[in-house]
Amino acid sequence: MKIFNGFNIFLNKHFIPTANKIAAQRHVVAIKDGVVATMPLTIVGSLFLILSFLPLPGYSSFIASSGIGRYFSFISDACFGIVGMVACLAVAYRLTVGYGMHELALSNAIIAVSSFFVTMIPSAVNGNISMGYLGAKSLFTGVIIAIVTVEFVNKVLKRGLVITLPESVPPAISKTFMSLIPGVIVISFWGIVTAILANTSFANFHDAVNVIVGTPLRFASTSLVGQLTAVLLTTILWCAGIHGATIVSGIMDPIWLENTLHNASLAAQGIENIYSNGYIISSAAFTDMTIKIGGSGSTIGFVLLMLFRARSKQLKEVGKLSITPSLFNINEPVIFGTPIVMNPLLIVPFILNPVIITIISWFLMKWDLVKIPFVMVPWTTPPIIAGFLSSGFSISVVLLNIFSIILSIVIFYPFFKIYDAQLAADESDVKKEDSLESLLEEI
Repeated sequence: MKIFNGFNIFLNKHFIPTANKIAAQRHVVAIKDGVVATMPLTIVGSLFLILSFLPLPGYSSFIASSGIGRYFSFISDACFGIVGMVACLAVAYRLTVGYGMHELALSNAIIAVSSFFVTMIPSAVNGNISMGYLGAKSLFTGVIIAIVTVEFVNKVLKRGLVITLPESVPPAISKTFMSLIPGVIVISFWGIVTAILANTSFANFHDAVNVIVGTPLRFASTSLVGQLTAVLLTTILWCAGIHGATIVSGIMDPIWLENTLHNASLAAQGIENIYSNGYIISSAAFTDMTIKIGGSGSTIGFVLLMLFRARSKQLKEVGKLSITPSLFNINEPVIFGTPIVMNPLLIVPFILNPVIITIISWFLMKWDLVKIPFVMVPWTTPPIIAGFLSSGFSISVVLLNIFSIILSIVIFYPFFKIYDAQLAADESDVKKEDSLESLLEEI
């Protein structure tokens, strides 16, 4: 216990303040909110991608011969095809709001999207811009353009380089003129960057970012070590009472989403979703079915133990209260109700459980024994159903989800038994004390 107390003191003194600052940092918040804004697109696109591969006898030949599948592809391609541009717009909007410049949020978002297109121009052929640069390929680039654009506008405004009109002028017109000079400066800057890169081996700014910045980040994020790092950071932060998923997703979501959309594009071509066909294991869909089965820490097994095996009243009640939200991957009642936060006994399985599930899932997919998820489903989709849908109706993923839940029960069980016995003993002692007090009162 002394070791844990020392660790607790260290976390509170050095780690938690830094983690809280990162979670509240305006750029991290803007990236997280901006990527979340693309979720309706990816979920709708995934829905129509699923409709193209329903596992029904004769279904594939029917939608192919009827031409319906073609229109499903139009919709999914349209949704996936503008994710990068929408992320650029949303991040710029949210970052501007984060700076307190609410009146310029929309205009900054428009300037960022304009800059996004300016940086694509050299790749145009006969005046036609490649749609590939609007989607997942430029997701990370769009985030960078948005942040740089808003920072530029912020600097320009601080120097007073704006056109101000009399108060009698309608606000809509006044805001437009206020954005005029910053817009000219920012878009001109991106034009200069584009002109410089056009004379290099890079086709444009998007390709430069993908090669220089994106390649090492993708290498780190698509490795097992990178995935386990994300798992450990998420669970350790939760153990300290900090919403670990928020901090980690703010950094990793753009890359995980890009990987998911890469897998979706392969699936749309009819390529089987296995590792040897070029699918990426580490993605938003993979993370949801490993770290978050029942919520962060994959606590669904622990909830089932509390619901059906607990002897203590506390854990029985927590189990009853937690089962419904856990089925939708919400487990704050578990984390704070048992509690797992700062609990040396439950911290061990809480961290160990998703680590083991991630390692097993990773190698089963790498060895082509289990299909790789390629569809974005809402994070609140219940376990097993989420695996079935995200992998294009793969039974192998369903079996993996069931195995992961059983494994979660096995890993939590010995720690649950000890903790449950401790609570039951404490409750029994309290009951005895209450009985003794009642007897003395009667005497």
